[in-house]
Amino acid sequence: MSISSAYNIARSGLQSTEGRANLVAGNIANAQTAGYARREGVQVSSGGGQGTAVELRMVRQIDERLAGMTRGAGAELGSANVTGEILGGYLLTLGQPGDEISPAARMAEFQVGLDLLANNPSDASVQNDVLQRANSLVNSLNSAASALDRSRAQAADSFETSVAQVNDALSGIAALNKQLRGANSGTSGAGGLMDEMTRRLDALGEQMDFQTRWEADGTLTLHTAGGTELVNGNDAAKLTANGQTGALYADGINITPGQTGGRGFTSGRLAGLSDMLSSVIPQMNLQLDELARGLVQSFEAADTSIAVGDPGLFTDSGAAFDPANIDGLAGRLAVNDSVQPEKGGALWRLRDGVGAVTAGDSGATDQINALIGIFDDVQAMDSAAGLGTSMRLGDYAAELVGHQHNIRVSADARAETASIRLVSYEDGRSNVEGVNIDTELQKLLEIEQAYGANSQVLSSLSDMIDTLLNSV
Repeated sequence: MSISSAYNIARSGLQSTEGRANLVAGNIANAQTAGYARREGVQVSSGGGQGTAVELRMVRQIDERLAGMTRGAGAELGSANVTGEILGGYLLTLGQPGDEISPAARMAEFQVGLDLLANNPSDASVQNDVLQRANSLVNSLNSAASALDRSRAQAADSFETSVAQVNDALSGIAALNKQLRGANSGTSGAGGLMDEMTRRLDALGEQMDFQTRWEADGTLTLHTAGGTELVNGNDAAKLTANGQTGALYADGINITPGQTGGRGFTSGRLAGLSDMLSSVIPQMNLQLDELARGLVQSFEAADTSIAVGDPGLFTDSGAAFDPANIDGLAGRLAVNDSVQPEKGGALWRLRDGVGAVTAGDSGATDQINALIGIFDDVQAMDSAAGLGTSMRLGDYAAELVGHQHNIRVSADARAETASIRLVSYEDGRSNVEGVNIDTELQKLLEIEQAYGANSQVLSSLSDMIDTLLNSV
């Protein structure tokens, strides 16, 4: 080996050592930077002949499989958290089954009021108490329906916001692809672009689950689990949504979560909001309306003082039940004006029937007992409401409240499980990608020794050249 060859090899060693020092310095400086993946310098031999120089190649420490698992757990957590966020206020208004504000408790209290009225049919104070209990029952359903409408509006707004954020993320990924195409993966510039890609993918993972594939040209292709392409090279799909139905499309392809045979995805905040709008809230609304329908129809049928088509004690904004107009009935439910003195009605109609023209026998209980019998009768219920096809009104009210709270309980349990998985995956990912300051400082000591060794080689070569020159 010639002195010049040895000199070039030692110089390449110094350059490699300098590059390693730069990588370590960058790692330490970015130890707390979100999305930053630790850099490692890998030395490889280059050249030939009588000596072999070294080159340093920068490698980002990342485990794509573990990163995907982390994003998947984050998507599950985001989906589960939507339930509490959207339904939290509504469920407080609805109340627990045993809470006095819940429709189930109000209905039980109203039934007790009717029992008391049967024992004192002529007592005006007892009649007024029944009226107040009826109004409380109506108010509980009105309030619940109104709160659920607000939850639906909140879900629709959040759905549209999430869609906009996803579109921004997809566009950003496509823009990064343009910069990454053909870039040297071993350069610091490419490494910074890859860190930014990681940050965008992590943010997108909170909104939806997806699959990725790195192409030979250095770009990332992204698609849903169902196979719908979201990003390919410089092109990003445009998501559009229906805030009323929860439907979601990518360039016209239906990717609505939860559809059998669909080409969409299954988890993430976007999936949770879509499920709220398409399934959960509509079914909750139907359950409230079914309870209101049961009250309106049954009290119409049990009141012998009214003709067919006339409203009973419970009305649809003062009108009789209309089977073609059940949607939103819980919000329109009202007590018949004919029994409310402040609206020109009379309390004695609670005893004699809401259609009675004149007061009857003060001790009569036939009509009251007919109303009490309503709560003992098993009624047919809409199976689409998901609470059974036949049930007593009181049982239905209790089942409704319990079922809707269980939706939140189940979601919280899923969130807890997803959170545990997420923490576990994040810890594993941090071990691969994260920066350990102590380890990096140890590397600096090694680098210092390597630098000194290569410097010593150069110094020795310089002495040898000087000796040769002096001998001439």
